[in-house]
Amino acid sequence: MARGDVFKKPLANWALRSMRVLPIFRAEDGAGSEQAAKNQQTYNECYEIFHRNGNVVIFPEGLCVTERRLRPLKKGAAKLSFEALEKYHEMDLQILPIGMNYSNPGKFREEVCINIGKPIPVRDFSKLLQEENPAKAIQQFNERLYEALEKEMVIIKDPANDVIGAQYLQMARNHYKPSFWGFIKTSKKRFLAEKRAANDLNNLSETNPTSFEVFKSKINDYLQGLEEVKVSDKHFTIPLHEKLLYLIFTIVFAIPAIIGLLINFPPIILAKRVADKTVKRIEFYDSVNIGAGAIYSMIYFLLLCAILMPIFGLNGLLMVIGLRLLGLIFLYWKETAINTLHWFRILFTSKGRNFKRALQSQRNFILEYFN
Repeated sequence: MARGDVFKKPLANWALRSMRVLPIFRAEDGAGSEQAAKNQQTYNECYEIFHRNGNVVIFPEGLCVTERRLRPLKKGAAKLSFEALEKYHEMDLQILPIGMNYSNPGKFREEVCINIGKPIPVRDFSKLLQEENPAKAIQQFNERLYEALEKEMVIIKDPANDVIGAQYLQMARNHYKPSFWGFIKTSKKRFLAEKRAANDLNNLSETNPTSFEVFKSKINDYLQGLEEVKVSDKHFTIPLHEKLLYLIFTIVFAIPAIIGLLINFPPIILAKRVADKTVKRIEFYDSVNIGAGAIYSMIYFLLLCAILMPIFGLNGLLMVIGLRLLGLIFLYWKETAINTLHWFRILFTSKGRNFKRALQSQRNFILEYFN
């Protein structure tokens, strides 16, 4: 389900529905019987999906806000579930709580940690519904779902701590970085590390404000030191053998990576310009950027085929595929080149050598602060 106002244009309506996205109109989108009728149509489609043992993804907060907090839940998910159960009494409808934790929303090649909680049977609320107490049933439904979602999320309670929270979580996250090739990881170690770090931060902020200010100053001093040397925190979590592999990769693939950049930058730049000009809220930036990038990339791929295939035939198609793959090589090369550059700044500059021990000591102090 997605906000109904984005379905207003015929092309958008067709594109979203073709991707199995259904509109839901919120109160803030405007009131009236027309919207209520449209919502009922969506509900009816959902009932049939449930009846076929299908799934519907709902964001029960009712809005998108980029913050590490869970907002109060709307009534829509509960009402939809109860009405579906009323329509199909024999159905064993389950609510599956899913927590989504983004590392850096709106930035390219960042990560998302998705955690799946235990299912909540809608039948658990049948007694209240039979007693004709839907308000209490909705309240209990939301309380139980809220608690289940909260367990699967990394939460910074106080908005005033968002910046320091993001900085501290990044340090905790760097110890559980994803594999170099970006494959999916199924371990929850990283999530648990971030969850523990966020809880420690929240507890210290609430119980000992003085100590919390000391902790903040330590992080700020450490980050200023990193800025002074121009290295990232990640440098101190990369073992020597990985640094050597990054160095080798950087040297060997330098020329292919640069060719990949020169050949493949047009669709990326065009997509970014579209997102920069059209998106007003960061919550929608990634979606627009990816969507525009997919369209421009397909057009660019066909354009390269039109240029090379008349000259080289089928080999021209293989050349286009190879040139596009070089763009992927560049992404990995850029990461290894940056990591190698930071390593060299520590090894071969007087400032890096002078700051290395102090930065390492500061980092250890911060990470061991709650032990």
